[in-house]
Amino acid sequence: MKLSEIKLEPLLDTLRMEKIDDSVYFGSPVYKNRISNSRLGLLNPKQGGSPEKFFSGFKASFNSSFALGSAVHEQILQPHLFKLAEDTGKPTAKMGGMADELYDLYCQGEISDNDIIKASDKVEYYKGKMTKDRIAEVREKCSTYWATRYKYELNIEDTREVRFLDYPMLEKAKSCIESLQSNKLVMDLLHPKGIIEDPISECEQAILLDMKATMPDGREVILHLKAKLDNFTIDTESNVIKINDVKTHGQMLNTFDESKVKYHYNREIALYMYLLGLIAKKEYNMELPKKQANYLVVSTVPNFYSKVVPVSMREIRTGFLEFTQLLRYSAYLMCYKGYSLDEQPGKFKF
Repeated sequence: MKLSEIKLEPLLDTLRMEKIDDSVYFGSPVYKNRISNSRLGLLNPKQGGSPEKFFSGFKASFNSSFALGSAVHEQILQPHLFKLAEDTGKPTAKMGGMADELYDLYCQGEISDNDIIKASDKVEYYKGKMTKDRIAEVREKCSTYWATRYKYELNIEDTREVRFLDYPMLEKAKSCIESLQSNKLVMDLLHPKGIIEDPISECEQAILLDMKATMPDGREVILHLKAKLDNFTIDTESNVIKINDVKTHGQMLNTFDESKVKYHYNREIALYMYLLGLIAKKEYNMELPKKQANYLVVSTVPNFYSKVVPVSMREIRTGFLEFTQLLRYSAYLMCYKGYSLDEQPGKFKF
């Protein structure tokens, strides 16, 4: 059997778009085991993926670059919901992760040595190798941050959620945010104007869809998809739908094309465009809209340059082929190899 013989059919009555908080989108059992673009990367052998990785899902791990990227995204896309605190003395790297992991316990009163050991296992800071000296070092290096943050939070009058970064990361985030905010091309894409009516522009909206996969022998499996779009615009005047995806890039911008290939960004854009196209047709009666997509890229190294990188239709087409082939592969594994996506950890069938 060829994967191309597996028929994929979107179940349009399940298609919906809604605001979902990140903690729910990534952590709730209702959404956690839906298939996202990132999860498809765990299946793609070209990205080091395998069936075991795909069906087991992501393992929690600490990565400071995620905090930087999240801070930039929040301030560019949702500044009305999030704000950055000024320097609070937060330690850098994994010690900062330890400080955040233990902060709630600090607010409750006393932090035990065992609490610090548990946090070290979770953050993977000397996991399994914590000594009395290292425990004492955690207390010493985190105490200023804990006290400063606690005092700061007692005086918060802002309703926005506050993000706390270590000083070097805070300065990087500010530079990246300033670069994007001062880039007129970026701002025009995020806040478009129309002739009579401004296009619809939304940030951080999730789109959910169930897809039925039918095997040549008639077996069926339902694939539950999810995607969270940084920004999209729907222009009913011009019949155009557009994806704008913010990317923080840890190198000079002239190397971004290498990252596009390495991380298969075209598959991500293709999935977003496919789902947005379905929404445009279902909710706005848009037939065969023109499709456009852009990466809004900012370098996280000096001089923190930013630019708009258009996505070609060829990239979107090749990304769509990869996206659908991986979906078919996942369906094949479920139907014929005994694999199963399960909402209860530990009950995957291999």
